[in-house]
Amino acid sequence: MFDKKKYDNALASYKRDFINKQWPNEKYKWEAVKCFQDNWDINAKDFAEMIKKSFAKTSNLLSSYNNFPATMIIKFATIAPEETRAMFIDLFDETKDIIERVDRFKNKANELLAKYTNDKSHYQKENAITTYLWLRYPDKYYIYKYGEVKKVFEILDESLIIKKGEYVDNLRSFFIAYDEICNLLSKDEELVSMLKGQLTDSCYKDPAFKTLTIDFGFYISRYYSEEIEEWFPNLEEYDPGLTKEDWLSLLEDNDVFDKKSIIVLNHILECGGQATCTQLADKYGNTKNFYNKNASALAKRVIAKTGCSQYQNDEETKYWPVLFIGKKAQEDDTGSYIWKLRDELKDALITYNSLNDKVKSEEGDNKNYWWLNANPSIWSFDKIAVGEKQAYTLYNESGHKRKVFQHFLDAKIGDPVICYESHPVKQIVGLGRISSEQDGEKIVFQKIEVLADPIDFATIKNTPELENMEFINKPNGTLFVLKQEEYETIIDI
Repeated sequence: MFDKKKYDNALASYKRDFINKQWPNEKYKWEAVKCFQDNWDINAKDFAEMIKKSFAKTSNLLSSYNNFPATMIIKFATIAPEETRAMFIDLFDETKDIIERVDRFKNKANELLAKYTNDKSHYQKENAITTYLWLRYPDKYYIYKYGEVKKVFEILDESLIIKKGEYVDNLRSFFIAYDEICNLLSKDEELVSMLKGQLTDSCYKDPAFKTLTIDFGFYISRYYSEEIEEWFPNLEEYDPGLTKEDWLSLLEDNDVFDKKSIIVLNHILECGGQATCTQLADKYGNTKNFYNKNASALAKRVIAKTGCSQYQNDEETKYWPVLFIGKKAQEDDTGSYIWKLRDELKDALITYNSLNDKVKSEEGDNKNYWWLNANPSIWSFDKIAVGEKQAYTLYNESGHKRKVFQHFLDAKIGDPVICYESHPVKQIVGLGRISSEQDGEKIVFQKIEVLADPIDFATIKNTPELENMEFINKPNGTLFVLKQEEYETIIDI
């Protein structure tokens, strides 16, 4: 049982944000269920391909920072389709105890990992397995994520307790608590009307409101928690006293904001205005120290230039609060401490970027845009998980330089990459970025997004704005340069 008043406060906030803020970003959950329901066939001849189609719209639910359960289960289904099929038959057998099914699924994944791969992890944990159950039985199950559920329990003052490592008791408590929340949500006529007004033909209709309950829990842990939890330092403890106009002036001062400073702040801005240094390092290919060191150096320059005070108490002095407020990361976040851009700095940075195309992103006017070909018979973008990095050699198997060798030399960290698979796929299947520049032997790129709806080459070829694209006119090669307007046209498609 949880505190009804605290639930009501959280619900009021959720309803306030549902249509304009929450739904545009989270609609994909209802679409993911619909996609799964439309494609799942336990008797499919090509079991791996069927799973891939079924998971096509799950996005970060089954692929996130250093966690790639979808990639691994598809790999298992490719290598050992009948064993993997049997895993799902058992998992989806509702005549058996849920905890025992989860246990067997994990144990079988351990066996397949040791038997068929050299990978370090199969990623088939409670979060992924409950996601599979929710996709299959969306009127019965919810997605369990320890850190998220723990935060919901804390904020709603839930009497049931979950503890790290006690997943059996945790799952049972989780289902009891979320059933109670779901029951209350389903009786809120205003919220139900709001949901029904947003659902489209691409969405699962969610008659039991289980997906709505999942989304409500996510909202509480991710957004509502920020409304009621204080960031450090609060304005009474420390305020640098810098306005948006002050920050805009500083941003124009090259003695204060060097290129690395702009990179650090824009990376945080691209992550929604807040991130841990570990998350930034994982996403953009720099080190954690790159962000720590450059943020601290920037804060010192700001203090020296403006004469504003720095945070100080009886025990310590900190420089970073000039730029950020912060708090400890949740247990399931990557990294230990979150920095959040101060509102005035964030607003100034957005304005500055819009006025200065050269610093819209990390490399300014030196940014290049690339089209990278993959031959599926050799390697495939589909085999690379979101967040995973892939090296690409500058020389072919014969030791000769790859075509348009200069492109490999010109590629810089942060450059956007269009990920294209050649014959027989002939589609743009994802987006990436250069994560490491050439070292004489290779460059490294990182996959950052899977396209739910791949773009056919025929569409690209028949788009007038792309008729002069290098790949269209000189298709032999691997890495092709794109003009910024060509890249943006592809993104718009």
